[in-house]
Amino acid sequence: LIAAAAVIAASDVLYAHSAQVIDFLESLIDAHPLAGMLTFALLAMASAMLAFFSSAVLVPVGVSAWGAAICFALLWAGWLLGGIASFAVGRFLGDTIAPQLLGSRRVASLRAQLDGRMRFRHVLLLQAALPSEIPGYVLGMARYPFRGYLAALALTELPFALATVYLGHSFLERHS
Repeated sequence: LIAAAAVIAASDVLYAHSAQVIDFLESLIDAHPLAGMLTFALLAMASAMLAFFSSAVLVPVGVSAWGAAICFALLWAGWLLGGIASFAVGRFLGDTIAPQLLGSRRVASLRAQLDGRMRFRHVLLLQAALPSEIPGYVLGMARYPFRGYLAALALTELPFALATVYLGHSFLERHS
């Protein structure tokens, strides 16, 4: 995504087309400010739950519409909500879904490995090293304490949200 954004920012033609899309989306947000914020946060939430979708492509629109600070807050909140939702799915549906996907033995083995051994620093490293949706599902299923998971999620997503907004702002200024 970063390389594609750099190519678009460096190309007059591609940047002009992207600016038209950003202007169109910004006009929709201006016409429906609350719905725009809610949609942005919900898309950020979905990106934190689904590996195939990234909300980073929407960040230039958010920065243009609300400025960097509000865009950051919406992005980070959306990512936190997505992490909370993935944790809840793991916690409440993991016993039903995981054995079908992985097999009962592997699920039992995973729980045995994680049970009692996962310290906060391990969760922090796990959250930082893996795509954000995976630790939520796994730690929810493993019954890791929610407060510890949320703290690790908030800490690890913070620099990514800041960097993403910074890159979105740089894109708008055409710093390829």
